[in-house]
Amino acid sequence: MAIDYRITARELVKELGGDSNITNVTHCATRLRFILKDESIVDSGKVTKIPGVITTVQAGGQYQVVIGNHVKDAFDFVMELVHVDETQASASANKAGVFSRIIDIISSIFAPFLYTLAACGILQGILGIFVALNAIDTTGGTYQILNFVSWTAFTFLPVLISITASKKFGVNTYVAVVIACALVCPDYINMVNAGEPVYFLGMKVQLLSYTSSVIPIILAIWIASYVQKFFDKHLPIVVRNLFSPMFTITIMVPLTLLAFGPIGNTVGGAIGGAYNYLYGLSPIIAGIIVGGLWEVLVIFGVHWGITPVTVGNYAALGYDTFTGLQASAVFAQAGAALGVFLKTKDKDMKGVSLSAAITGLFGITEPAIYGVNLRLKKPMICGCIAGAAAGAVAGGFNAVSWGYNMPGVATIPAYFKAGHMGQFLGFLLSIVIAFVLGVVLTWIVGFEDGAKEEAADTAETTGTTAVAEVTEKGEAASEAAASEKSTGMELGCPVKGQVIPVSDVKDEVFASRGMGDGVGIIPEEGKVYAPFDGTVEAVFPTGHAVGISANGVETLIHIGINTVELDGKGFEVKVQQGDAVKKGDLLVEFDKAMIEKSGYDSTVIFIVTDMDEDAQLEVHAGKKLNVSEEVMRVNR
Repeated sequence: MAIDYRITARELVKELGGDSNITNVTHCATRLRFILKDESIVDSGKVTKIPGVITTVQAGGQYQVVIGNHVKDAFDFVMELVHVDETQASASANKAGVFSRIIDIISSIFAPFLYTLAACGILQGILGIFVALNAIDTTGGTYQILNFVSWTAFTFLPVLISITASKKFGVNTYVAVVIACALVCPDYINMVNAGEPVYFLGMKVQLLSYTSSVIPIILAIWIASYVQKFFDKHLPIVVRNLFSPMFTITIMVPLTLLAFGPIGNTVGGAIGGAYNYLYGLSPIIAGIIVGGLWEVLVIFGVHWGITPVTVGNYAALGYDTFTGLQASAVFAQAGAALGVFLKTKDKDMKGVSLSAAITGLFGITEPAIYGVNLRLKKPMICGCIAGAAAGAVAGGFNAVSWGYNMPGVATIPAYFKAGHMGQFLGFLLSIVIAFVLGVVLTWIVGFEDGAKEEAADTAETTGTTAVAEVTEKGEAASEAAASEKSTGMELGCPVKGQVIPVSDVKDEVFASRGMGDGVGIIPEEGKVYAPFDGTVEAVFPTGHAVGISANGVETLIHIGINTVELDGKGFEVKVQQGDAVKKGDLLVEFDKAMIEKSGYDSTVIFIVTDMDEDAQLEVHAGKKLNVSEEVMRVNR
C-alpha cells in the first residue's frame, strides 16, 4: 500500500511533542532533521513505527528521522504543521557541543541545494562523454552554452549558500544575496584579474577570487546576522526597513573583502589541504578508510562534515578524490542488501532487502543500512569490509569525480573525463568489486534469518507437532500455547451496528492504520458503551472521542468523521477521565440524525492504539453485532 506522507508528517509532529516542541526542521537527501526543545519526551520506538519512517538517529544536536527517497514530500507536509522560530532554533543549537553545532550548520546550509549541484555535475560528465566520442563540437554554441550551464551552480555557489545561510542565521535573505553577489560581481572580478593594488579607507584589500568558495560567505552571513540585529534594535522604526539593510551591506561587503574572506579562504584551504595531504601519502590507505567507514558516519548523521572539503576540491582542483573512494562504500552496502535478498527465506525481508538494494544503487543507502544490513548486523560488517577492499582499488587507480555528485549508477558520467580513461576504468572496477563482494560476503557469512526465528516462534506458540519427533516437551509447549490463547482479552462492540474493516473507513488517518488497527461500525443507535472493564484515559472536550485502557491495551472510540468540527453539539458524555468502567457501561450519547443531517459521516471507529509488542489482534468485521458482542480480541 502506498504511504501517505501527509499522515506520516501528522503522526511525526505529534510524536515529537507537537509544534511547541519543534524549534527547527530541515532535510537532506534522506532525513528530516529536527531541533527539539526537549528530546527526552520523545519515544523513538513509537516514531519508528510511523508508516514511512525507516529509523531515527540522535546526533549532531539533531533528532534525525530517516525517511528515504520521499523525504521532500514528508518535509513539505511537516512544514504545513509547524511554525519554525529561528531564534529558538539557534538557542537550542547553542546547547549542543561545538562539533554538533558545526554539523548542524553545514547540513542546514548545503542540504537544500545538493541535488542542484549534483545535476550540474552529471551534466559535466555527460558533456565529457560526448567530447570523448567526438559527438559534439567543443567550439560550437551548443557545447559552449551547456558547458557554462553545467558550471553555473559552482561559479555562483556563494549565492546559493547565502540563501540557506540567511535562513539558518536569521538574516534578511535579500541582504545576504546582495553580499554574496558582491563577491562574484564582474567589477570585482575585473579588479582581481587586473592585479592592481586596491585600498579601502587606506587598508589594502586582498584580491582573492570567491567564485565557488564556501567558508568566506558562511562567515560573512554569520557576522551579518549580528550587524543586522544591532541596527534592527537601535534604529527608529520609521527608517529601520531602509537603513538597516543599507548599513548591513555597506559594512559587511568591505569587511568580508578585508578580513572574513581571506580568513575563510585560509580555513577552507587548510581543511581541504589536510585531507589531500593524507590522500597524497597513500591513496590506497585512504581508500580503505573511506570505503570501510563512510557508511558508519552516515549512521550517526555526521557525514556532512566532509561536504566543504569535497566542494572545495572541485573549486580548487577541478576534481575530487574523496567521492571516488566514497562510491565503494555506497555500492558495497547495496550489494550486502542484495546478498540478504538472495539468502533469506523470509518473504517480508526479501521484499525489503530487494527494494533497499535497488535504492542503494542509486545512492540512497539509508533503507539498506537501517532496514536491512544494520538490523541483521553481519551484512553491515560485510558491506564495510567490501567497501574497504574496493576503496583500496579505487585509491590505487586514483579514481576521482570531475563533477559534484552523490555516488550511484545515475551519476557515473561525473567520473568520466576524456584523457583519464585509466582512472575511470579503475573507478568502474572498484564499484563492481564493492557490489559483488558485498553480495558474496553476505551470502557466505550469513545472518540470523527472520524466517527461521518466525518458524520457531510459530511452533512454540501454536504447539505444532510438525517436527521429526513428538516429544513430551513439545506436547507441553502446545498445551501452554493453547492455554495462553484462551486467556486473550476480549473487546466488545461499543455500539450496535454493521462492522466494517477500518481500512474501509472514509478517513485516511484511520483507514491507513497509522493510529492503530481496528474496525468501523455503522451505528444503528446513538449510544456508545464500554467495550471492556477498564479506565477512561481520555475524554475529548467536544465529546466525540473517548480513550479506554486495561491490561496494557489502549483503545480509542471515535464517533463520526470530522465531527470535532461540531464543537460538542450533539454529544453528551457520561463519564470523566480517570473513571473506572465496566463492560457495557454507557460512555457517550450522540444525536446520530443531527450529525448526518449536518453532513458528517456517523461511523464509529474503534481501534487499538497500543498493546504489548508480542500481542496479536484478531478483528471480526463483515457482520452486524449487538453491543458487547466480541468484535476484536487481543491474544498474547
